[in-house]
Amino acid sequence: MPTCRLLDVEGLLRALGLESRPSKKGTVWSGINPLTGSPIRPISVHCHARGRDVPNGTLNRYAKELGLGSLSEFMQFKNSLWWPL
Repeated sequence: MPTCRLLDVEGLLRALGLESRPSKKGTVWSGINPLTGSPIRPISVHCHARGRDVPNGTLNRYAKELGLGSLSEFMQFKNSLWWPL
């Protein structure tokens, strides 16, 4: 299974132009998804976990929320961006 750090997810959300706002434990990302044109549910990234890998189920949920069909499409999209962001 592919792995991805929360810091990488944050960079991808930033590259998509989503808005971030501070929360009690980290950052909440929200806005209109440029890939699908629909609003996304807020994605929360905890400050203390930025260097950790995202669990596969959570990463799969993020991929579907961003309009990417699968985890492999998410990873291809992440790798197609200039990295690191």
